[in-house]
Amino acid sequence: MKASILVLVALYCTGISAAFAHDSQEPNDNRKPTGIVVGELLVAVKSKLVKQGWKPTRMHTTDGYEYSGVEKELAAHKFFELDTCSFDSSRCILYYAKKGTCLRVDIIGEQFKDMTVTRWTRECPEGPQ
Repeated sequence: MKASILVLVALYCTGISAAFAHDSQEPNDNRKPTGIVVGELLVAVKSKLVKQGWKPTRMHTTDGYEYSGVEKELAAHKFFELDTCSFDSSRCILYYAKKGTCLRVDIIGEQFKDMTVTRWTRECPEGPQ
């Protein structure tokens, strides 16, 4: 009896663990450009994307948007695909396009050299560019 209960508990825990692991990875795995990894440095990711034919979607060209904080640092490094960054956590959103497909890449970091990818999805920017 004890053995069967232990087996049931082990199966339950394995199932729960697999369910959470699947849910946390699915958005990235199903839409992943080849070679991008969560935690990878932004500079390396952009290089990979450009080599794969993804083109930065230039944002804020005519809307008068003024960069501030981390946004200024990204713009200084010519990351004009930047949509916006949050003020409280230094999370930023960048957009790329390839053959009519959009790619949103979310990054985090306060210093340019330390910025890393947190997630990506096939999502287009809202509004005119």
